[in-house]
Amino acid sequence: MSNNQVLIILNGEDQTVLSEKSNKIILAKKKQENITHDHTLLQTNFDSLEDLIKANTIIKSQFSKIDELVIVYRNIDLNMISYQYDYNHIKQNYQELMNIIYFINLLVPLLKDEFSFILSFEKDNHYKVHFNNFKMSLIKYLESLKVDLVKSINIDIKILN
Repeated sequence: MSNNQVLIILNGEDQTVLSEKSNKIILAKKKQENITHDHTLLQTNFDSLEDLIKANTIIKSQFSKIDELVIVYRNIDLNMISYQYDYNHIKQNYQELMNIIYFINLLVPLLKDEFSFILSFEKDNHYKVHFNNFKMSLIKYLESLKVDLVKSINIDIKILN
C-alpha cells in the first residue's frame, strides 16, 4: 500500500525525502525539474494565504488521509552583508513561516493516526539568523502540535541536516 506524501519545497531540493511508492503532492514556487517521480505539482506563492487555501482544497480532493508532510528549505544563497538588513527578505521569511503554520493547521484533519513530519533543512549558520529563527520556530510549533494531538495522532518529527 502506498502512502500519501505532501511536500512543501520552500528552497532547494532533497531527493532523499521522496518515497518511491507514494502518492505525492508538491507545493513549490516553480516547477521542480529534478523530481522524476510521479507527482502533482501545485505552484504556490507561500506569501499568499489564498494559494495555500486552494492547495488545501486540492489536497483534500486527492487524499483522504496524509502519511507524511515534508518541508524542504535548503541551499540558501545569500549576500551575507545585505541579508541582515534587507527588510523585504526578512518580511517574506516571517510571512512564509506564519503561512506554513496556518497551512499545517488546515491539514490537521487529514493527518493519519501515525503521521510524520520530515524537515529537510540546512545546518545552523550564524550568518543566516532569520533562517535559523524560521527553523527553530517551526520545530517548536510542531513539538507543541505533537503535544496537543497526542491523544488522537502519533506524530513523529524527523529533522534532516
